[in-house]
Amino acid sequence: MSGPSDPYRDWDAAYILGALSPGERREYEQHLGRCFSCAAAVASFAGMPGILSAVPRETTAELLEPVSPPVLLPGLVRAARAERRRGRARVAAALAATALAGAVAGSRLFAPGCSPDPRIERTTLVPATSRTHTYFTRSSTVKEFVAVPISE
Repeated sequence: MSGPSDPYRDWDAAYILGALSPGERREYEQHLGRCFSCAAAVASFAGMPGILSAVPRETTAELLEPVSPPVLLPGLVRAARAERRRGRARVAAALAATALAGAVAGSRLFAPGCSPDPRIERTTLVPATSRTHTYFTRSSTVKEFVAVPISE
């Protein structure tokens, strides 16, 4: 029996290194007689004790010493604060630019006496009394509009 539901699938290295209790060792050896997958895993680890015995004791002692991780928390906290400040500054700048654009647009649209195009002048409409078409032209010297009646 082999697969994710096999309770013995992780016992192979412990068996090879002699880390199982005598009862677990007998139980696992019985399982090896029925499970070819676990037997193949044990066979693949068979040379491991000889390889590990070639490692000098000083090296194994160094490997067992706990390595203190570098102090990361203060640096991470500083980086997070700096990023938060930069984010707030970006939001404030965007809000200020939006407010400025709104103020400029509002002053252009709603200022009294201002028209969007300075070439447009206010005129008073007079009711037509005849069936003539009137075209407006601009005089080049006086710069006023002159009404020229044209009959059909």
